[in-house]
Amino acid sequence: MRARVEEATGERFDCALLNLYRDERDSVDWHADDERELGPEPVVAALSLGETRRFELRRKDDHRVRFALELPSGSLLLMAGALQRHWQHRVPKERHPCGERISVTFRRHWRSRA
Repeated sequence: MRARVEEATGERFDCALLNLYRDERDSVDWHADDERELGPEPVVAALSLGETRRFELRRKDDHRVRFALELPSGSLLLMAGALQRHWQHRVPKERHPCGERISVTFRRHWRSRA
């Protein structure tokens, strides 16, 4: 799976984080993947498997500026550059019943960048 994501993105990754959303009640709140060990401009590739879920972005300096995407199974979202510095993202609770979704986020630690 990692090799296919690396081929699709042209990036290299050294770890993956999996999140299971069991149903419409599971969510992850606003955050940025801006941990120090990921460096100043982290590259994160998110692979969605299972139920389609809404993915939202908002500016850190103006929460009124927002975008939303529907991420169906098999979709790959690449977050790179200054995105984590200026934006937050979340997967909100759904209003209607939905099934399971797994999000696999691939990352590379700053120390391993060549």
